[in-house]
Amino acid sequence: MNLRRLQYFLAVVDAGTVTAAAERIHIAQPALSRQIKTLENELKLRLFEAQGNKLALTPAGSAFIPAARRLMLETQGLEAAADALRTGRVSTLVAAATAASVRGFLAPYIATTRPEDPLIITQETSHFAIAEALLHGCDFAVSPAPPEPGLATMALGSIPLTAYVAADHEWALAGITELPLSVLSVQHAILPSHQSVSRYILDDALNQAHLSFRQVSECDDGQTIMALAAAGHGIGVTTDLPAYGTHPIRILAGTDARPGPALRLPLHTAWIPGHFAEDTIRSVARRIRDFLNQQGAVIIEEKATENA
Repeated sequence: MNLRRLQYFLAVVDAGTVTAAAERIHIAQPALSRQIKTLENELKLRLFEAQGNKLALTPAGSAFIPAARRLMLETQGLEAAADALRTGRVSTLVAAATAASVRGFLAPYIATTRPEDPLIITQETSHFAIAEALLHGCDFAVSPAPPEPGLATMALGSIPLTAYVAADHEWALAGITELPLSVLSVQHAILPSHQSVSRYILDDALNQAHLSFRQVSECDDGQTIMALAAAGHGIGVTTDLPAYGTHPIRILAGTDARPGPALRLPLHTAWIPGHFAEDTIRSVARRIRDFLNQQGAVIIEEKATENA
């Protein structure tokens, strides 16, 4: 089977029509049609069928798409491995992370890298699809979800859940740096939705203390949460680094009478053992951990661990 024909097949799938695909990949439409027909003959599968003046995927064609994408990603990985072996350096790494992690600290970390460092491309995914992302082309992942067994991992520390208030808020003016949930719960809270692991951690602490917020607004973008807090619309709870002049307050479990530990989100890096760039991934993970520590963004109670 010719890999170029797989690329052509996926180009038609992504473009929607043979004509649009031919324009996108700069090939004549009749030639592209012949390549698709040859691929069908090689696979002994009918991938497309005519529907009026258009081609539509057959059920077999639709089912074949994930396998084709996986094979193309694996081919790209082989090319990257060969390039690293040939040049002695890893030029590019793809990192899977949630949108909150990308905006909150991964992109800020990337901004501190040098031209001679690996180019880090981020791919946004959910907390619960990290292992799948590693199987589908990502070199490593950063996630608050516990890594699945069998993956190589490195703990980065724990990011505290932080309540942000406007610079002119009474707590900011008083220089308060931490408060228990019982004090925060009487406020209007701007929180991430239940799609976020941090929201589960917060809700669990509220339930254990038999508390609830007086009023809740939901938003899944940490920057917007802080912007709303900066404008005085309420207290914004996120794991993002401070922005817009907001004042950060660490959230303690429990009540004013019996405050508990700071609420926190554990972070891990994970990758498939034996990855061709494993040494480079470890180095990058350590640098991310150091960056978070320098920013005062993590709580490290004991020496971070690595598990191969």
